[in-house]
Amino acid sequence: MTAIIQNLAIITGTGVLWFFMDYLNREYLSVFKISDFIYLIYLPAGYRLVAVITFGWLGAIGVGLAYAIRIYFFRDLLLIDVAILATLYALAPLVAYKTWEKIFNITPNLANISVLNLFWLSCFSAIFNAIFRIIFFIYASLPSGIEELITLIAGNLAGTFIVLYALKIVTQLFFALGPKKSL
Repeated sequence: MTAIIQNLAIITGTGVLWFFMDYLNREYLSVFKISDFIYLIYLPAGYRLVAVITFGWLGAIGVGLAYAIRIYFFRDLLLIDVAILATLYALAPLVAYKTWEKIFNITPNLANISVLNLFWLSCFSAIFNAIFRIIFFIYASLPSGIEELITLIAGNLAGTFIVLYALKIVTQLFFALGPKKSL
């Protein structure tokens, strides 16, 4: 029973934090909004990757459910479209992360990952997020050309890199300011 409660807490917590990141993006980065589904800087892309790195499937489920709730109430989409889009939205960072992990053979500890590796992880995430979103655009008969693909990649790349790099800096500061070990 404790594991179920813990898993529900992780799902709920990642969902609530996703709503916060989405709010920050809509309120403070709305100048970068290109269309209803595309931002030139999209911070939630970075957060959902961090949720997946930290909590795996539970993070993906939390982010996917939060996104489903958001688009169900604020967009004019059918329930099946909401389910498809939210599933793709949650799976993209998980696929990107697992692919990056295999190719670079890296165990994540953002304090020790180089800026170049953060960039590559951001690229993988942006590309998979854009591809999965374009799949939905094609399914929903929305504009899905090269311009949308490039804009999606740019927005996801910028948002993901900003979030990951900020997390790396915070992690390094935490370790630098933390208690010193004596010999």
